Amino acid sequence: MIYVATFKLKADHDVVLPPFTSKVSKSILAYYSPTYTKLSEDAKPFKPIRVTVLKDSKGVVLAVNGRKAMMKGGGDYYFSFTFTDNNILKDLMGKVNAEVEMWGAKIEADIIDLKVIDEVKYEDSTFYKVNFLTPTLIQPPKKVKENRFLLYPYSYFFLASIVRHWNANMDKKVNITFLKSFVYLKEVDHGIRPVSANYDGKPVRGFWGWIIYEVREKKVKELLSYANLFGVGKSRAIGFGEVKVIPVSFEKS
Repeated sequence: MIYVATFKLKADHDVVLPPFTSKVSKSILAYYSPTYTKLSEDAKPFKPIRVTVLKDSKGVVLAVNGRKAMMKGGGDYYFSFTFTDNNILKDLMGKVNAEVEMWGAKIEADIIDLKVIDEVKYEDSTFYKVNFLTPTLIQPPKKVKENRFLLYPYSYFFLASIVRHWNANMDKKVNITFLKSFVYLKEVDHGIRPVSANYDGKPVRGFWGWIIYEVREKKVKELLSYANLFGVGKSRAIGFGEVKVIPVSFEKS
């Protein structure tokens, strides 16, 4: 079972936030759920949790490329939290709303929606648009200790990042070879661009934007739907690699 909780936040006055605003989301969740805190501190990769950055009516609230991240006093802000642990569910149901002091402001938090997903389903289409809402960090095979991230979602590396998370958390395992990935997932258009972000005082360089894929394989469509829940790439648990995958019509020229 997969759960997706949506939180609404409101600050009592204007406040400058950390550059990557999932830090606010994580702090709120730490207040709500000791189980989440324990799981988030576990070094195990591909954890079955995903916290998003904050959003307002215009989209993501994020400090990238030199911009600051702000919460306006009295404004409505949102984040979502995907998880599978029933103990986290119990924690959240014990505190539907809360008031937390952080970064010099009082922030009211309310759980406004909770979805229960018993099966990963997809809306059938031949073409899907993947919107990368936050900086996405996809790694090629590592030959050295230094982290290096791709600046484009090449089919194999993009799919492999989803498959590894799926296989760590789902009963039905998936295997997609390097060659088959290029058959199953064909790029037909894109607006991908590099982006710089900052987390814990460290700069990271990834990409965001959008890409349209032609997809004719059922299991790949399931993987794209799964990515809507848990994201793609490295550090998805803290809000990197958040995607919105939607079916689209597309005519090849």
